[in-house]
Amino acid sequence: MEGRAAGTTKLGRMSPSVYVGGGTLGRISPGHDLGYHTLVTRQTPTPTRDRNTPTRDRTTPSPWSEVRASPFPALDLSALSSCPRSSPRPQLPQIPPQQQQTTPQSQPSLETTDQLLATYKGKRLARSSPFDKLSDELVVRILSFLPTNAVCQCARVCRRWYVLAWDPRLWSTITLTSDGIHADRAIKQITRLLARDSGGCVHVEKVILNSCSRLSDRGLSLIGRRCPELRHLEIKGCVNITNIGIFELVTQCVSLEHLDLTGCPQITCIHLNQQGGMEPEPMHSRQLYLQYLDMTDCYALEDQGLKVIVKNCPQLLHLYLRRCLNITDIGVKHIASYCLMLREVSVSDCVQITDFGMYELAKLGPNLRYLSVAKCDQISDAGIKQIARHCYKLRYLNVRGCEAVSDDSMEMVARSCPRLRALDIGKCDVTDNGMKFISEHCPNLKKLSVKSCDMITDRGVQYIAYYCRGLQQLNIQDCQVTIEGYRTVKKYCRRCIIEHTNPGFF
Repeated sequence: MEGRAAGTTKLGRMSPSVYVGGGTLGRISPGHDLGYHTLVTRQTPTPTRDRNTPTRDRTTPSPWSEVRASPFPALDLSALSSCPRSSPRPQLPQIPPQQQQTTPQSQPSLETTDQLLATYKGKRLARSSPFDKLSDELVVRILSFLPTNAVCQCARVCRRWYVLAWDPRLWSTITLTSDGIHADRAIKQITRLLARDSGGCVHVEKVILNSCSRLSDRGLSLIGRRCPELRHLEIKGCVNITNIGIFELVTQCVSLEHLDLTGCPQITCIHLNQQGGMEPEPMHSRQLYLQYLDMTDCYALEDQGLKVIVKNCPQLLHLYLRRCLNITDIGVKHIASYCLMLREVSVSDCVQITDFGMYELAKLGPNLRYLSVAKCDQISDAGIKQIARHCYKLRYLNVRGCEAVSDDSMEMVARSCPRLRALDIGKCDVTDNGMKFISEHCPNLKKLSVKSCDMITDRGVQYIAYYCRGLQQLNIQDCQVTIEGYRTVKKYCRRCIIEHTNPGFF
């Protein structure tokens, strides 16, 4: 009796559930879950049943009819209700030989071992992503529109994306513009992964590291060593960069054409010798191929350092020295002496520059197309006249804040520079007569600012509106212009955007 009770108790713990769908052949008890090999190799005898065991009424529908109707041989479930001592232990069913040779079309759920095991263990296979249907070329094209940090995050999605994310075509430009990024470490990791196959980041041509205050000379030196084909570099607001880092970069990136050092206060020179002296290199020595240089807000730059820079970069086309307060007429003379091909020059807020500096810049002649001397209050009509006589192909002129500039120089500018497209004479001593000269001789003017010109009235604005029909921007803030002048501009210059401070103009 104890053995029978024990046998009954053990069988009572069996799970009465049977799993047939999804490729599962059957399951009786966790104690008999012997693995995948039991489905195909284990030989099981056919279970028998005691004659005294009551049978189910055949007229009553059985809940296991679907199981018995399956293509697999079902278990004799009556053994679970009454289990005499003589009855054998229920086993997993044997797959008939004729069913083992079924075609894949008849049993699509048993195509692969992975699917069978996943289904047998009660797991669900991961659904395929829509990206899996895209070709590698399309995925690379999509990733090309993402910034550098986003591409690095995509590389962590899966193995395929990791391979595609480090495709050299995605890394012609490296952009890291955040103060929280450890720029030196990021540059080291990125360049190491890009250089693992080719030995160098030969595809990297543009690097933008604006506002990375943690960037140091070590990071620039690393860029110089691993990116020999670099052509474009921006490091705006990187306050820890010194002359040493710039030297390491320019001496190794011989193809560098664009360099933006805005807001790097420790930069005083771009030299090509190891000592970093302020004396320029001999004319036969190595030179840089820089065409664009922006040193705005480099407060430590002086005339001697500027001389070394312009002598080492004779092919400069664009030079911006805004708010370099230590630059004087001597530095401007060096610019005109060594960079004869300059097209754009800005010395805005360089308050020590006078008319003598304008005489030197006038030597650039018709090559000069862009000139900004805003807030250089020591410049007068004499310097602007000299510029107008020799730089007759000028397109942009900004003399905002030069209060000594008047109608006299505006007449010379209008007559000598008919190709002028943009003019800023804000806070200058210009009247309606000066506006008349400009309107009659510069009909292709697109942008004009007369902000804070107290002596300009509706008459001067009407001259501009009538002759310069293609005007696109007009700034008349703090001027003596009424609603009549405003309506005239709106009438003749339909596409013009007017900036004003009069609420009655709306």
